[in-house]
Amino acid sequence: MSSRKKASSEVYVPPGRRSEGGSSNGGTPLKKEAPETDDVVPPNCCDDEEERETKYQNLEQQFGAIAIGSSSSSNWRSQMNPTGLSKEFQEMNIARRSAGKTDLLQKSTRRLGGSKNQNNEQDVTSSGDIIDYFLQLNVPYIDSHCHTDYMYTSLARRKTNSNEGLLDWIEKYPRAFPKCFFGLIANFIKPDLFVDVKGNSSYDVEWIVKELASPLYLGTTWGCHPHFAQHWGRMGVFWTTMEYILSDAEEWKVLAVGECGIDLHRCESELEVQKDVFEKHVALAFKFKLPLVIHCRNGSKGRAEEECLQILKKKMDVNHKFLKIHRHCFTENWEVAQMWLKQCPDVHFGFTPAVFTMGAPQIQAIRNIPLDRILLETDGPYFKPKCYDGVAPPKVCLPGMAIATASKIAEIKNLPIEEVLRATFNNTRRVYQLPVY
Repeated sequence: MSSRKKASSEVYVPPGRRSEGGSSNGGTPLKKEAPETDDVVPPNCCDDEEERETKYQNLEQQFGAIAIGSSSSSNWRSQMNPTGLSKEFQEMNIARRSAGKTDLLQKSTRRLGGSKNQNNEQDVTSSGDIIDYFLQLNVPYIDSHCHTDYMYTSLARRKTNSNEGLLDWIEKYPRAFPKCFFGLIANFIKPDLFVDVKGNSSYDVEWIVKELASPLYLGTTWGCHPHFAQHWGRMGVFWTTMEYILSDAEEWKVLAVGECGIDLHRCESELEVQKDVFEKHVALAFKFKLPLVIHCRNGSKGRAEEECLQILKKKMDVNHKFLKIHRHCFTENWEVAQMWLKQCPDVHFGFTPAVFTMGAPQIQAIRNIPLDRILLETDGPYFKPKCYDGVAPPKVCLPGMAIATASKIAEIKNLPIEEVLRATFNNTRRVYQLPVY
């Protein structure tokens, strides 16, 4: 762009087609295919349906033997409002906070990072103040991106070998879950947990099924993180399992494909393999008419942003440009954000508690990105906010902590936190086609 002003005038115009309706699963369920662990499946993932139909029934029986408790309804979306929420919460009237609360939030968030010049007593007081403030809020919010399976591994399996999950964590760490925490979107991106192959001791789909029975799981996304592309991305059984889950969206609460993408930071998967796996994920998103959750990280090996955008352009030119995209864990500058806004008219940017350690270029990007394009994330168990030290397990970020991200965004944009919570709640509902509450 020759000038910043010119670029801004182009990207701030909302897309002409921003559908809020429609089915989350626009595709017809596929014929059941048989997994073959050594298959390299082409992008459409289903070339030889007749040949695989018989063996695929084994996978159907494997998944079908386990029933999700919350899926007895013909439409799980209609029953997503968490039953544990009070009537007052469900009927609440969103209002701006008082000036006194504003002062408290601003004073507290300035010290959330824990400056080296502050003593421990000051840090604890500040953290206590901000958490108390969060607990008093009545505006609902959603953690649009977290990995409860990784939390499960960190909090349960490695220590007690129990089957703890979200409801247990809420009971154990209540200060990490304000009453206005509405729910989460769980991202399953490590195929070890949900793809059953010989020698995979991490397979534990029963835990996933148990968790999805909770109405606080507003939905799920499924994919292969770039870190696992070298191994799982070239296995036919992974793509067959993906097809099976995506074609049964009601049963598995499917909202999107991903996270997937390109990682050139510390990823051992070869770039060409990553690109191939990402392209297949994009094809699945178009095929099933689902949003796409994208992981994109630059590094010493190159510019991941350009690689992702090039693949998206190729697929969008063949299909259409209005693919809903959740650009997960955005930590780049405004110029990079403009690239995404120009290439992808319906892109939204997810921000995690990493906002507390961002530099000036990233802060400027948050200021410039329209509020209606921002989503709250924890990316838990990663990026635990410092204000939650002492009230939750060390180094584990829980879904309720997404509210800390909102507080920092509110400070950066000079907005009431209620406005940020309300906007990001509606943004998440729109991107993932959740019902209006």
